[in-house]
Amino acid sequence: MDQTRRRPGGRSADVRARVHGATLALLAEQGYEALQLTDVAARAGVNKTTVYRRWTTKAQLVAGLVAELADERVPTPDTGSLQGDLAAMLAQVAALLDERAVRAVLRAVVTLADDDAAVDELRRTFWDDQLAGAGVVVTRAIARGELPDGTAPRLFLERVFGPVYFRVLLGGRALTPAELDLLSRTGR
Repeated sequence: MDQTRRRPGGRSADVRARVHGATLALLAEQGYEALQLTDVAARAGVNKTTVYRRWTTKAQLVAGLVAELADERVPTPDTGSLQGDLAAMLAQVAALLDERAVRAVLRAVVTLADDDAAVDELRRTFWDDQLAGAGVVVTRAIARGELPDGTAPRLFLERVFGPVYFRVLLGGRALTPAELDLLSRTGR
């Protein structure tokens, strides 16, 4: 019988978690521009070749980190109503954006160079994936008769969540609970 203790997800998951944790910490401390993959490797306690083999650029590393954070911390709820789903998602997004490191990561995603096709593709893919996943909230609301047929899920979600990201990332302050409640009622 093997007495070896196995990690859930194995070594790959452990390395990814350590690298993502180190990246978050470094982004909070110094921002995206100063982020170096060698510093991430040192902070994570892994060889730099391990980092470079998995993420050839810091843009790829940050894009992967943002996608993982969004998937883990902003799951798509099913409360039985559009308002309930939006309220839950808005609260999750607001809580996530309250973290300095997360704001640094998202600012990096927003400001990554437009002239780099690979970076632009990473950014587009991230937002496409996030909005497509959350789009189920809109399609369920259409099926329940809470939204009219033909409502475009992506456009609807951009309209609801845009103010949160705008206020926090560009305006430097969060929405109040009353403002978040107002946004959750947007579908009515």
